[in-house]
Amino acid sequence: MNSNSYTMNWWVLAFNGLIALLFGLLAIFSPIDTLKVVVMYFGIVMLIVGVAMIFGAYSSMKNKLNYGTDLISALVTLGLGVVLAFFTEKTLEIFVIVLGIWAIMLGIGQLIIMSALESKGDKRFMLYSGLFTLIFGVLLFFNPFALASIFVIIVGIMASIIGIVLISFAFKLKNL
Repeated sequence: MNSNSYTMNWWVLAFNGLIALLFGLLAIFSPIDTLKVVVMYFGIVMLIVGVAMIFGAYSSMKNKLNYGTDLISALVTLGLGVVLAFFTEKTLEIFVIVLGIWAIMLGIGQLIIMSALESKGDKRFMLYSGLFTLIFGVLLFFNPFALASIFVIIVGIMASIIGIVLISFAFKLKNL
């Protein structure tokens, strides 16, 4: 591709930037709803993939090939798709609680590792990291959606910045 084709297709970058910017703004101003929609759409995609996998397993069965693991994978994918698409809020709640348990275990592990370190700088770093991770895990139990919404807002800010950069770059390409 030469530089002329880049300048002719500047609108592709602008369009991608616009999508990133719109997603970012949605995530910033409506984080919980954005999170629910993303999880629900991911569940719908898993449903579609699960159906396609069932057709693949059926095709393997018709051709007298091994299909057991394909069928099991398809059914698990369909099941996860149903849970994510139709029980989105409960799924998010469970995921955040599992994330909280993981963070608590990680924080405790970091504090145990800290006790074995000899360097004061390494100990201090591991102490702060362990305490931060432990507090983060505990906070996830008390208000999981508030903390999840903070993450979505951070992702929204990043997506907005990327969108603005892409749009800006696209218009620079257009003017070449």
